[in-house]
Formats: sequence, structure tokens, C-alpha cells
Amino acid sequence: MTRQERTLRKAVLILAAATLLLGLLLIWSLRAGGDKENSRKSGEPVEVASIGGQSVSEQQWMDELRNKHGDEVLLGILNRIAVEKEAKALGISVTAKEIDQALRNTMAGYSSEQQYYAQMQSELGLSRQEVREERVYRLTLQAVATAGIVINDSDINEYQKQNEDRFRPKKIIDLSMIKVRTYAEAEGVMDRLDRGEDFSALAKELSIDEESGARGGSLGAVEEDDPFWPEELLTTAAGLDAGDIAGPLQDDDSYAVIRVELITSPEIPSDEEIKAQIRREMALEQAAPLQQVESDLRAKYDAAIYIDNRPQD
Repeated sequence: MTRQERTLRKAVLILAAATLLLGLLLIWSLRAGGDKENSRKSGEPVEVASIGGQSVSEQQWMDELRNKHGDEVLLGILNRIAVEKEAKALGISVTAKEIDQALRNTMAGYSSEQQYYAQMQSELGLSRQEVREERVYRLTLQAVATAGIVINDSDINEYQKQNEDRFRPKKIIDLSMIKVRTYAEAEGVMDRLDRGEDFSALAKELSIDEESGARGGSLGAVEEDDPFWPEELLTTAAGLDAGDIAGPLQDDDSYAVIRVELITSPEIPSDEEIKAQIRREMALEQAAPLQQVESDLRAKYDAAIYIDNRPQD
């Protein structure tokens, strides 16, 4: 997975996470309505936070959420209801096998399943179950959008033949690097490593790549054919074993010494799974944009919003 793809995926997940989180807050708010009503009757606002002796009321909090994100949250809830109704009407259901395969595809840019879920939790606040629920919704929406679209087996076979390399699982390399300006400096790094000096300590001391140097040289997980890294560097790394060190390797106008921390070879999907993925992708190319499908379904099921996003008295 390229950095651009990973950035796009992260943006989509952030939007999904925000919608899910705010929807849960809205539901929580509705469930807490009885307590809020009792508090209003007693004239005491419900306090949810405080700072410097000043409190933040639940009403302030909910008004701010409603003003900034109310439309997105309500549309997200309505979309899920409409898609669920349409899927039921069409007899569409997403199998556990399809969900697991989609999640495996999503995890392709990570060194392990544990790392993927840990990053989803740390960056987006999503639990395993919430990640899975979001994937179920996307798969169901795609199935609804492509219902009735027929893709011929011959077209699938031709596409698979022309894009054979795309469906070959790529090695994921957990890589560390010490980047220096000259070949001679890189040879000096190799000499110090041969004498038993610590790689991470040398990266912090010598690497001119400030971001990775501060992490002891760690670059994280990199695909073996990532176009944003020099081909020689990745080809060399892919041929190493965990713990191996190599260098000097040219990296634009500088030189690198690398250490492979871990190499993961993803599970090879079956031919049946590959063809199912191709069929879905080709059908989606012919289908209406998913956002339009959601809009059409809201109209079909008479969606209506009865509140605006202004603060309520």
C-alpha cells in the first residue's frame, strides 16, 4: 500500500469514526433524556466537564456537537437504516468470510493484525468491533449499489490476466534506517555496527532523517514495492531475514544503512477470492457513486430531518 493510499484510507476512517462516535453520543444523549429533564425541572444543569473552576454543561456540549456535526451524524444514521432496509428487500447479506477478507485487504499495509487494530484504536479510537461494523456497512452498501449488474466471467479472467502482479501478495517489511550524507559515512556506520554498537543509538546520533532518527531509525511497515522508496533499498530489504543489516545503499543524494526488524508475507488469497474481488470492483465501476446511492435510498424511504443545527433554547 502506498503512502497516498494509506493517507486516503486514514481520512475515510477518520470520517467514519467521527460519524460513528457522534452517532453514539446522540443515542447516549437521547437515552439520558430522562435524567436531563429531571435536572432541568430542578433548575440544575448537567455538568460534563470543568476547568479552572468553570464547568461545561451537557447542553453546551451537545449544542456544539449539533452545530458542527449534527447533519453528518443524522445522515449517517439515516444512511445505515436505509441501506439495511434495501439490503433486506433485495435479500442481500454480507457473509463472515467476505468481512474477514475485506479486513485482510485493509490490513495489507501493516506488519500484523495486532498492529492494525492498535493503530485504529490509538489514532481513531475505534475498537475491533467498531472497525468490523464499519466494514460491514461499506460492504452492504457496495452490494446494494451493484445489485443487478452482471460481470461476465471472460471479462474477469481477462482483467486478472492483465493485472496479475496486482493480486500477488506483497511482503511487508518492518524496516529501520540510518541515513547519512556520504558513502564514506555509511561505511563508518557499518564498521561501528560490526563492532557491536547499537543500531537504534547510532540512528539517534547520526541519522539526518530527523523523523526516523528520533525513533531509533524505525520506518515502520513498508511494502516491498512502495514507489516512494528507492527500488534498490526495498529489493535488498526483501531479500534479508529479520535482524539482518545491509548498506551502504544510495537514497537520492544520501546513503542508507538498513536493518530488517520483521518480514511478513501476507496470506495468498484463493483464485475464488481474487475473482470475487475483481467482480466487485468492476461492478462498482459501472454503479452509481456510493454517495448518490445513499442519497437515492434516503429519498426512497422518505427520510426526513425535523431539527436544524442551530442551538436550541
